Amino acid sequence: MTTKTVPSWEWDVRVRDRNIKKGVFTEKDIEKHLSTLPDGSANCESVAVTQPGIDEEDDDDLDDDGE
Repeated sequence: MTTKTVPSWEWDVRVRDRNIKKGVFTEKDIEKHLSTLPDGSANCESVAVTQPGIDEEDDDDLDDDGE
């Protein structure tokens, strides 16, 4: 990685692989960057959400033949 500052959006998971291929940074740079991020787990709360189309109750509506 060069000595210039990399914009935060360059570290985005969706952009990261492309940046590695282009030589913007290496896997080691990613590990170093991740180790500098603060732990925000104390500010988080778990939430249970069912995914649309995967709701288990919908399966009860099906007959034995799947209809």
